Amino acid sequence: MQTLQQLRAKHALQKVQELVPLREGDKHKARASELPFMIHANGLGQAAAFFRSKDKDGYPEVYAVLDSWLRSEGRPFSGKPDLLTAITTCDMHTYRLAQAEAMHYMDWVKKFAKAYL
Repeated sequence: MQTLQQLRAKHALQKVQELVPLREGDKHKARASELPFMIHANGLGQAAAFFRSKDKDGYPEVYAVLDSWLRSEGRPFSGKPDLLTAITTCDMHTYRLAQAEAMHYMDWVKKFAKAYL
């Protein structure tokens, strides 16, 4: 059995390693560092909507990484069709859980992006 921190790290490592062949390491590193700050400053909904609105420069890939984690089994938005729908239809308690989870998870993504990209 693994801890939640281990599960976060495992998932983040896998997703970051999937970005390596795309050869946009600097952009992905920058976006992986930007997203936690944006979540902290503006909230999960605003940050996710901003990243989803962009279609290049690493935004779509980093959005997809977070989306994948928050909608995975046992996470706050498990079973939801997409991240933005989940954010806009959940209750405040679930939203706050998801926002906190996003911050913890993106810390791993950011560390692995620096290491691998």
